[in-house]
Amino acid sequence: MPLHWLLLFAGIGVAGLGLLYNRLSLKRLSYSRHFTKDRMYAGESLEMVEMIRNDKLLPLPWVRLESMIPSSLLFESQTNLEMSIGDVSQNHKSLFSLNGYRQVIRRHQLTCTKRGVFKLDTATLTVGDLFGVSEKVKQIPLQIELMVYPAIVNLRDIPFSNKSWIGDITVRRWIMEDPFWKSGVRPYQAGDSLKSVHWKATARTQSLQVHQLDYTADRKLMIVVNVETDEKMWDKVTKPELVEQALSYAASIAHVSIQQGIETGFCCNAYLPEMPKGQMMLIPSAAGSHHLQAMMEAMAKLKLELSLSFMTMMKEWEEASNTDFLILSPIEPYDAEASIRRIRQRGNTVDIIKLQKDEKTTGEGASA
Repeated sequence: MPLHWLLLFAGIGVAGLGLLYNRLSLKRLSYSRHFTKDRMYAGESLEMVEMIRNDKLLPLPWVRLESMIPSSLLFESQTNLEMSIGDVSQNHKSLFSLNGYRQVIRRHQLTCTKRGVFKLDTATLTVGDLFGVSEKVKQIPLQIELMVYPAIVNLRDIPFSNKSWIGDITVRRWIMEDPFWKSGVRPYQAGDSLKSVHWKATARTQSLQVHQLDYTADRKLMIVVNVETDEKMWDKVTKPELVEQALSYAASIAHVSIQQGIETGFCCNAYLPEMPKGQMMLIPSAAGSHHLQAMMEAMAKLKLELSLSFMTMMKEWEEASNTDFLILSPIEPYDAEASIRRIRQRGNTVDIIKLQKDEKTTGEGASA
């Protein structure tokens, strides 16, 4: 057969193959992705599982999978995975072939390095024939959200002030393993520690009883985070690493205090995405695991932008009672000294932990 006829038939075959792939390559091709958990603390690891399925006879010579993933999700090195990492996002790209009626399951180990709420909206599948005549693209909606809480640190790493722990009413007695004075028994309530169970009274009354603690242990704790990193700051946080460290300390203290049955709250002069500026972000004091989760979620969502001044926020606490305040601040809160003095005059304790620039920091993750 003459060469020109061979070339003609070859061209017709390639064109026909291209038309076939153009019409059928994306048919019955599916992709799914899930994470082994959607709530975690900064520094924890998890697994991302992807499944690509070709549920038809037609083989796919090449399939390219691309997706944008927040840079704060740090992937372990892996073959057949190309990553272009930027400050906010990283582009993941992989290329493979997929025979008919086959599926590929890919598992990725990654670590969440920053606090924040991260959204993974779409992935892109591109498929084509062997000769590059046809190339089809398909956007896969994902709508995955990962919520990363602040990192938990050991309480020994928090720079508590020694002079602030003098007296009967101190936060340190709550968060350390010191014994409490006991003044009787009372029925068990949600959030009470099992360590406080009074077993003899429980056996006598046939209902769970706990030790009634004195005035020091019954007081409420309010953890206050000041996001002002400069006296002249009026909008976005200029030194986010200090505020991230404050949130890490706040989360760590809340974990221990709530586990010991202390009603603990959290407030901040930044804001959540769903709230307007000009208001204090407040989680009122309460106890229990559900309350702790609500606090952690608020810390994860927190935007590092000023909602109101620290002085204005502390003015709202001047009438507080039966509450001890632990303030985490990157700067000395001189403007709020008058309000802090009035809070103390009402019998509340106020302790201030000033964050240092050389502290080990954990950055914020912006929603992606």
